[in-house]
Amino acid sequence: MTLLTVHKLWSATIVLLAGAAGGFVFRLLHLPLPWTLGAMFAAALIATASTRWMLPGVFRYGARPVIGVVAGSAFTPQVVSTFSELWILVPILLVFFATVTSSGFVYFRTCGYDRPTSLFASMPGGLGEMTMLGAQFGADVRKLVLVHSVRIIVVVVTIPFVLTMLTDVDLRGTGPGMAGNPHGTISFSDWGVLGACAIVGYVIGRPLRSFGGLMLAPMILSAIVHGTGVSSATPPSWLVAAMQVMIGCITGARLAGIGSKEAHTALIQGVLWTGILIGISLLAATLCSLLVNKPTMALFLAFSPGGFAEMTVIALASGLEVAFVVTCHVFRTLYIMVMGPLLHRLAVR
Repeated sequence: MTLLTVHKLWSATIVLLAGAAGGFVFRLLHLPLPWTLGAMFAAALIATASTRWMLPGVFRYGARPVIGVVAGSAFTPQVVSTFSELWILVPILLVFFATVTSSGFVYFRTCGYDRPTSLFASMPGGLGEMTMLGAQFGADVRKLVLVHSVRIIVVVVTIPFVLTMLTDVDLRGTGPGMAGNPHGTISFSDWGVLGACAIVGYVIGRPLRSFGGLMLAPMILSAIVHGTGVSSATPPSWLVAAMQVMIGCITGARLAGIGSKEAHTALIQGVLWTGILIGISLLAATLCSLLVNKPTMALFLAFSPGGFAEMTVIALASGLEVAFVVTCHVFRTLYIMVMGPLLHRLAVR
């Protein structure tokens, strides 16, 4: 074992232990989404102190297939049978995405960003897909990383408190917030099915990992397995909590290396834009609830501008129409992959 490998393992151990400790403290304080938020704050403190405390890629990528399998378990036959009634939501989502992108483009142009950077900073995608698309079309990648990182962090912090204030959902890690099998007993055959969804999905999704493939492919396989009734098992709560800690650590570590005046300016601009996005999402959810037979807060989660993995974790923790919320975010990811290059051509012209 090389010295570099030992250092990476030591670094990962420290970050994960700090994240678990932060999650435990947040749970003792009865704060919403404790395992994710507590881990995120603990990792952020470590990351801002020293950039060497980071999670290696094997940990960052390893959490996503598990979250995908858990999300896919929400696609029961009863849930899948109701999806045909939601066709009206497709044009609504398209109008919402177009509104957000055009508003963000104007906002970031006002902030002095060039056209490609303004476009890809305004699109509400995950950090991976937005930085890859932005780099491909000549955007300022450093600004994109800062803007989208702060967007995801602010969304992860804000939305659990909004849900707690406006609903009676228990996000403190004691009820459905664990989002898994509370008894932790799964048959050997079910472990095999869930494990196969995660492993095969990882292999299939790896070439598209920058576009959420590591989570999307396992989720689709799990949805097929659960939607067809092959299995009704979900991973145990302790495993889901561990994945929440890992996602929190990954999110918090995004603050590493922020120190320049340019970075601070981009952070402030990102915070303001995220506040606007959350307000637009809440307004859109309220209006959409008049047309779609879904709870307003479930629609709010569906419209919320977080990353794919982070929004899936929040949906799982809340227990609010998980399959519906995740499907909307899958649609958002596909929209960004298709429309990003097309909108870039229009923006440049």
